[in-house]
Amino acid sequence: MIEVLIGWPGGSLESALQLLGLLILSYALVLWLSAIVWVYRDVRNRTNDQASQLIAVVLVALFNLPGLVVYLVIRPQDTMADAYERSLEAEAVLHELQLASTACQNCRRPIDDDFNVCPHCRVTLREPCRSCAHLVRTSWIACPYCAADRVPSRPATPLTRAATAPLEPPRRSRPVATSENGDMPQPSASPRARPPVAR
Repeated sequence: MIEVLIGWPGGSLESALQLLGLLILSYALVLWLSAIVWVYRDVRNRTNDQASQLIAVVLVALFNLPGLVVYLVIRPQDTMADAYERSLEAEAVLHELQLASTACQNCRRPIDDDFNVCPHCRVTLREPCRSCAHLVRTSWIACPYCAADRVPSRPATPLTRAATAPLEPPRRSRPVATSENGDMPQPSASPRARPPVAR
């Protein structure tokens, strides 16, 4: 093997070792610079704190591979994009929980907390407590005001359309009076005047 090294440029063992050392040193330099660049990019994705970014880059620049190992141990666990996505998911879950707590149990449409009846499907949402007469939700099992157990009423069902329709007087067909000769009577020319309402 020594004969192969002697055949390299320069022809001596010393020049071959110098060339080998130069290659190893340049490889280590490339690794060191790439570690610094990688840490810089990684720490920028993980934090906005300038001091933390500077400390991470200086740590790897001064201590090379041991500094890189230390950085991998102490770096923030998640990237800022992951943290943002997680916060969006948490916000969406909170929004759904808030909607569920202020939604009708029957039609799931949004309602206010103080509604007694759902304005969309007319389901009863709150009833008076039998002990203290405070309004309590129909889904509660006890009154929060007097601690009395609630007697659950029948399951909440929407009122039927007939019950919600406005009441109209029934229409009756009047027998048509005919005159003596069989003709239809003519309506009077002037409508009856209504008496004024006393106030």
